[in-house]
Amino acid sequence: MSVQKVHADGAQGAKLSRGLGFIDLWSVGVGALIGGGIFTVIGPAAAQAGPALFVAFLIAGVVALLSSLSYAEMASLWPYEGASYAYSKFAFLPISKDLAQWMALLCSMLYFLSFAFAAGAVNMGFAGYFQYLFPSLSPQFVAPIVSVLITLLLLAGIKTTGKVNTIFSIIQVAALFVISIIAMFSNPSGPFTYPEFLPNGWTGVFAATALIAFGQMQVEAVLTLGEEAKNPRRNLPLAQISALATVVVLYICTGYGVVSAADIKALSESSAPLSLAVEKVLPVGGAMLISIAALTATGTSTVGCLLGSSRMLFAAAREKAIPAIFGKVNEKTKVPANAIIFTGVIALATTLMSSFGLGQAISIAVGAAVFSNWLMMALMNIALIITRIKQPHLRASFRYPLNIKNIPVLAIIATVAAMAILAYIEPIPLLIGISWVIVITIWYFAYSRKRWEFLDESELED
Repeated sequence: MSVQKVHADGAQGAKLSRGLGFIDLWSVGVGALIGGGIFTVIGPAAAQAGPALFVAFLIAGVVALLSSLSYAEMASLWPYEGASYAYSKFAFLPISKDLAQWMALLCSMLYFLSFAFAAGAVNMGFAGYFQYLFPSLSPQFVAPIVSVLITLLLLAGIKTTGKVNTIFSIIQVAALFVISIIAMFSNPSGPFTYPEFLPNGWTGVFAATALIAFGQMQVEAVLTLGEEAKNPRRNLPLAQISALATVVVLYICTGYGVVSAADIKALSESSAPLSLAVEKVLPVGGAMLISIAALTATGTSTVGCLLGSSRMLFAAAREKAIPAIFGKVNEKTKVPANAIIFTGVIALATTLMSSFGLGQAISIAVGAAVFSNWLMMALMNIALIITRIKQPHLRASFRYPLNIKNIPVLAIIATVAAMAILAYIEPIPLLIGISWVIVITIWYFAYSRKRWEFLDESELED
């Protein structure tokens, strides 16, 4: 079966369009990673880490960067739609086809569930900041409209989505860097002026690190677009690492700046901690600047959530691991329309749940998404190690640095770190995340296993 036959069976001969260059891919990565988390997670993270908030951002960033190197190497080997879906499938195949397929389904469905729910939560964040600019429009009215509009943007085609997302990403990065620099210079030694730098010890710092994952959990968002990227073996790893590096630096500066500009207790109790810090040091124009940054950040985060989730759904569907209807590609727009619509419907439903006062349930779902993120980071590091052992003949265009006898040492450290952070996730989200794993496993054996049409590398190449 050729890749053309795959598309012909499911989508009348339509294929995905390679419409994303490096800047477009970088912007997808930046937009997805910054997201709404930086505007909401700072308060609870500050309560845990205290003045050492920037240290928690640093730790989360280092672990994410180390894990991103594993993703990057596998992206240069297998630059296909679905990212970790493809990586785990081909990495674990030499051990067992069942293991490879189960791992692929696990990654795709954990990602899909996590980010479809996360999109709903982010939409409410967008609506909250939109109300600042237009006080007469309630978040309950705006959030569902935003959810629908972004779904329609994705349906318009990947080139249109990429260009709009690039503009928004540049605006938010510029605005947030300005905010963080102003806050840092308002009190350069701020975090070190408190009587206690670690009020809750390192336990508090690691608990904050687990929370911060909400803002950094879309580490593979850009990689899910492997078959829509130009020169993917070069551009995917480069865009992913550069996007994550941009965001990690931005997050560390922001974490340092807010503690410098505002009191820790006030930050931890505020529903808009970043706004509180900015208005302290920039009373004129600060609120407007933060609103612009928040609107562009939450908008691009929803784009990233829906892009990644729909492509994971598409990757699994074209191999019949889930119903094949989600694997169809629209002939005109060259996007997996059914997968986008289904993902958009779930995001809209989640948005409506938040609008009608079920925000606590969404917060728990987002916590489960954070669990999924750290678990998948650990699995991808393990997948790279397995690849190096079982398929030593493979030569990636991007290679994880610091190897001993072909084993990526830092990937082992990143695996241990990601698994350790799982221990600091709240019990209920942790149980929900584990429950997702169980349900996906049951689905594999009850539905996917007997229907799976395994596509090898030659069938996925153009």
